[in-house]
Amino acid sequence: MSFIDDINKMLKGVRQSKMSIWIGMGLTILVTVLLTLTIQLWLSQVVCLLPILVALLAYYLPTYFGLKDRKKLALFGLVLFLVIGLSLGAALYKSVEGYEVVELSSDDDLLVQGTVSPSQGVPGDIFDFSVVLVSGNATADVRLLLYNNWGDPDDALNISMAFSHNVTLDNSSIGALYTTNTSSLEEGIYYFQYGALDGGVWTETEQGFGPVNAELGKVLSNSLMSGVLYSFYSMAVLFYILILLTWWMDRSKKKMAEMEQQRAKVKEKKGAEEKFVCSDCGAEVPRDADKCPACGAKFDDEEFKCPQCSAKLLRTDTKCWNCGKKL
Repeated sequence: MSFIDDINKMLKGVRQSKMSIWIGMGLTILVTVLLTLTIQLWLSQVVCLLPILVALLAYYLPTYFGLKDRKKLALFGLVLFLVIGLSLGAALYKSVEGYEVVELSSDDDLLVQGTVSPSQGVPGDIFDFSVVLVSGNATADVRLLLYNNWGDPDDALNISMAFSHNVTLDNSSIGALYTTNTSSLEEGIYYFQYGALDGGVWTETEQGFGPVNAELGKVLSNSLMSGVLYSFYSMAVLFYILILLTWWMDRSKKKMAEMEQQRAKVKEKKGAEEKFVCSDCGAEVPRDADKCPACGAKFDDEEFKCPQCSAKLLRTDTKCWNCGKKL
């Protein structure tokens, strides 16, 4: 027996157990939470697929293990997406709490050693920003770009930096150190970036995380709230749309089946009600009768008459050869 056969046998046993629904719900919570954290924290390039994947797993895993009732499935979804949101918020908070500033540089290495100190503070603290322009001079236009993740993306800060002094780098080249500091940052979590215009050429670093300018307690509450909101407006919406779609499809199939049954009954009833005229006494005779119920005359294949024009018909005829009446 192959490994896949063993897995199928095990799953079949689980589905037949009394705890199958609870096992399915627990497995769904575990799988969706791990998938969400993995993609959000380490596989951001496929984050756009995350809501679809989670919604599909949240619907089909419990259903596979026996949770067929859509009302109960919808209630389970509330718990599931709350757990996903809180887990995501807690993970984001831990990444903020323990982060260390990573030095920034540009792709062409004209800007290096871009950093900020301290990495965390509260409104009113002074934050020092610095970057080295390689082979630069005191006249270059060096800029600090700051984005507040808690604020309006259009309100990014563009701050001019001042030349401080020349420094010798590890490769023995000379660079110009540019610095600036500020104590007027609004509360929030920031991303910083450096850019420089030197000799008519613009160069910029990648974007880095920091500084955190808020109390960690508020960062935690905001992270949890953001995680829950993201979970419900991106994942839960698709999950409940899927429930509605499958409910509508099942309802449509049920209606179609009922209509087919009704048509079959009408057709059967119509066939049972079809009658002919006795050629001896003129009484109406059921199609499948062997003799007239009124006069007792026995019929052969030639003794039926059309109820509309009285033409003689065979028992196997489906319509009158004379007037065209369907029988």
